Amino acid sequence: MQLIGQYQNPGYETVADGVMDFFNRRQDLQRPGIAFGPDGNNAEPAKVSTDISLVAISKSDPEAFALSDIIVRGVTAALDHYLQKRPMFKQVCPEQELFVMPIFNIQRYAPGEGFRQWHCDWTISDEITEPGNRVLAWILYCDSVEEAGTEFHWQDHHEEAQRGKLVIFPASPSHIHRGRVNNEKSKTIATGWINAGTRDGFLKRLAKD
Repeated sequence: MQLIGQYQNPGYETVADGVMDFFNRRQDLQRPGIAFGPDGNNAEPAKVSTDISLVAISKSDPEAFALSDIIVRGVTAALDHYLQKRPMFKQVCPEQELFVMPIFNIQRYAPGEGFRQWHCDWTISDEITEPGNRVLAWILYCDSVEEAGTEFHWQDHHEEAQRGKLVIFPASPSHIHRGRVNNEKSKTIATGWINAGTRDGFLKRLAKD
């Protein structure tokens, strides 16, 4: 079965436009987004981008919260469709529940930038987003850019960057992937994870830390 799910409709296109507008205006939230290779901080960066981190549980910035909340709702709707065709993803999880992690990123890759290193979204690092619990990952492409999508290694597949397309795929090493770099045009995405368990359970753990 195809485990890369694609979802595209006018609603997601509107959300993508909202992400682009928000990113362009909110320079105060933009930060360098760099992921290092396996040799630590002395290695060549695996990813170079400019990021905005969003948290769909904090209303301290009403505009950022409104955008992050509508993105989570959109991803949750796509997840429901994904699981209708692939119910075993939910059945094999503890509590038989999955939820969209409310902490995620907007990433802009300038011409020549990208996530060049092959990677997957599951890790055992100790982060607030609980990477060890990741079951699925998602990407919302916010603009259409030729030769700038996502390459999946084992599937020999290139997912094209098309405005308003949301993709969901396994976070495990079965779907090792990397970004395709366009040296002439920029690319903007929103991306995050879908974890095992419940949102309420995650929020309770978060409140204890």
